[in-house]
Amino acid sequence: MTQDGSIREQFIIGLDDTDAEGSPGTGDVARALAVHVEAEGWGTSLGVTRHELMRNDKIKDTGHNFCYALGIDTDRSVLDLEDDLVAYLRKAAAKGSDPGLAIMGRHADLPHVLAFGRRCQTEIMRLDWALTFSNESNVALRGLGRDRRGSIGALAAAGLRAGGADGRFIDLRGIRDLEGVVTAGQIRERTAIDLVISEAGEPIDRDDRIDTFNWIRPRLEGGKSVLRCSQSPEDRKLWRPLDRKWGEDVDG
Repeated sequence: MTQDGSIREQFIIGLDDTDAEGSPGTGDVARALAVHVEAEGWGTSLGVTRHELMRNDKIKDTGHNFCYALGIDTDRSVLDLEDDLVAYLRKAAAKGSDPGLAIMGRHADLPHVLAFGRRCQTEIMRLDWALTFSNESNVALRGLGRDRRGSIGALAAAGLRAGGADGRFIDLRGIRDLEGVVTAGQIRERTAIDLVISEAGEPIDRDDRIDTFNWIRPRLEGGKSVLRCSQSPEDRKLWRPLDRKWGEDVDG
């Protein structure tokens, strides 16, 4: 509860299938939504994560089967928030797309939603299963397209984000402003990254340098944003992120 008596809550918003061939990807829509949430005073963005689901010829996608989740901290109710989110996505989604929206709060059955997300990574899930899982888990689920199949990935994204151990952040305060070589201390000061650590999990000294390669995308581990780095063989004070950009990385 805040000083003025209002109750704040953290919600996870799952998104999928807002794009079509030649349009901005769903990750771009999710990042724009994060900006919109703060610009409109809906709440504070807690970052956008990308999660990969199973690819199969029977699953329609635009080259990758990614879904996305945005965390927000807000004093708004889920019903109030849902109306604005639906209106925003109807405008932001590409023509011909099949967008889905999931809103998950503190009263949701996390293990149940997480189980759905994990199953989406290994098997083809049906729309009626998604509706059943969302109802049983107390997660608001909306299919805004003709076939409503985007709601499957949206629910999976919410579950995987809430599980805290899948995917990586494509949007988080400060990560897209880092360029060149910076110190671990500067990363901690300039971004919302929770941990800057070695492969073994040890904190990297604040004065040690990290080559950002102009692309820092921390993992979601243990419910935290974690930047794991490996030590340069030539310089013990220089580190390199384990996750780096190779070629074109859609929405990343």
